[in-house]
Amino acid sequence: MAFRYWDWGATPKRDDYQFALLKLALDKTAKDYGPYQLTRVVRSYSTSRLRREINRGNVVNVHAGPWRPLETSDDKLPERSLRVNVPIFKDLLGYRKLLIRRDDLDRFKGIRHADDLKALAVGQANGWVDVEVYRHNGYRVNDIANPATLFDMLAKKRFDYIPISLMDVETTLNSRPELAGQLMLLPDITIYFPLPVIFYVNIHEPRLAERLEAGLNLARQDGSFERLFKASFADELQLVREGSSRRFILVNPFVPKELGVGGPPEVTEPATPSSVPTKTRSP
Repeated sequence: MAFRYWDWGATPKRDDYQFALLKLALDKTAKDYGPYQLTRVVRSYSTSRLRREINRGNVVNVHAGPWRPLETSDDKLPERSLRVNVPIFKDLLGYRKLLIRRDDLDRFKGIRHADDLKALAVGQANGWVDVEVYRHNGYRVNDIANPATLFDMLAKKRFDYIPISLMDVETTLNSRPELAGQLMLLPDITIYFPLPVIFYVNIHEPRLAERLEAGLNLARQDGSFERLFKASFADELQLVREGSSRRFILVNPFVPKELGVGGPPEVTEPATPSSVPTKTRSP
């Protein structure tokens, strides 16, 4: 059984964890499913191109990404992949810091309410699930076709900020050091919305998806899944526990409750976009 994992090359910490989790799941199922091959393929694909390549299966046949409904306006049947409905990050990916222009720091210091943030434009890549979440919550979105140009577009004032996952804040500008003098991460604003991440597998290889789901569930049951997660993201979980002086909670209407990923633990009712809780703990 050959698994060819897609690594887009821009989120090394996440990809290291996802690849390690794949190996863990496959090792857990070796007795029932036999040997396997696992390779890591670094390629730059747009969202639509990736979905085509996954289902062609020649170069890559498995990747990790936010859960998305099967029926959306941009879905085409040949591009759908098999979903492995086991969230692999709990809700950690839904916590975002803001990448802004340094010249705009004073402007962002004055933000106190969700409407203040909605008046600004958020930059995203076309096809990302996040785009629809922001728009559903009344945020202005400028989505561009090529995610590799997001930082350049921010520097050129095409939009005002880019939400960056807590898992990526340490390496955000590593690939673009020439922009470090223009861009910065805002320390005290956090955006949160439920965003479960799952594995997607080539639609023509259901046996691979079946094995992967079985292995992930075995790893959850024996605690090895949790140990790998906590060891991989100890710093990020600490950031969540410490909280932020300004946190804006968005609703994600596209996530099914059965995935078990909701809002921050202290939020018991659906949060409004303007909610700003002050106490936090680990997801």
